Amino acid sequence: MIKPFQLGRNIINKILAPFGIEIIRFNRPDLLLYPELKRPEIPRYINIGAGSFYHPYWHNLDTPNDYYADSQKGRLHIQYDLTSNQPLPFDDGTIKVAYTSHVIEHIHNEHVEHLFREVYRCLQPGGVFRITCPDMDLEYDAFIRGDKDFWKEPNAYGVLSDSIEQRFLDHFATALTAAHPDKSSLKLTDDNVRDIFSSMPIDAAFNFIINTLSPDLQKSYPGDHINWFNYDKISSMLKSANFEHVYESRYGQSRSPQLRNTQLFDSTCPGLSLYVECYK
Repeated sequence: MIKPFQLGRNIINKILAPFGIEIIRFNRPDLLLYPELKRPEIPRYINIGAGSFYHPYWHNLDTPNDYYADSQKGRLHIQYDLTSNQPLPFDDGTIKVAYTSHVIEHIHNEHVEHLFREVYRCLQPGGVFRITCPDMDLEYDAFIRGDKDFWKEPNAYGVLSDSIEQRFLDHFATALTAAHPDKSSLKLTDDNVRDIFSSMPIDAAFNFIINTLSPDLQKSYPGDHINWFNYDKISSMLKSANFEHVYESRYGQSRSPQLRNTQLFDSTCPGLSLYVECYK
């Protein structure tokens, strides 16, 4: 049931959205975690690939596109293409906290590696970078166990396949699933998925599958998953980006007090997510 004050706030926010303004209710303890009294003119808190995220002191960085247009409306502060390999639009050592949730599985390794290097450059000494994404070690284990109920949510196109192979495949190579709307691209059958993972080491099987994806299809379907990650892969990339302090975290257990608010952070698919953090 929507309470009257919530209904009123929703109506007001629809009116204010074109102006980039939103009325939102926050618990006072959350605001007390920030020394700033308003959103800093020079960004200090960055949500990368933010979607519909909103916080009065954070800047959202994302790529505008039709797929995410509704969720980004009035909330996109910094336009940046994560596949451009251009420098992030921040000076060295200026960011206190950087966060990205369920974004890196939508871009290729070279762009993830570039992003990690850029975040390292932009972070202040002691600054925290938190990454969440599907945990493919967890997902592979569920696949091998035959635990179809592990995947509870429909995919980006509203489909929850009856096939465990297709549910698994959707989380790292969406376009190869039978349910994907582009019917001209290669599709993997359930037997194909089983054969690949039974004939190769796990990492090699993941890489073999994502390497069969059309390199241009993501431009038309930005909601697709086109990559896979586990802790070992992410930690290796972060260390290559000069991060020395890398560790696996847990839901709501960030080193940064600001990131422990699970109403705002770590809220996407916590049952199947990996949480990795590092600091400069």
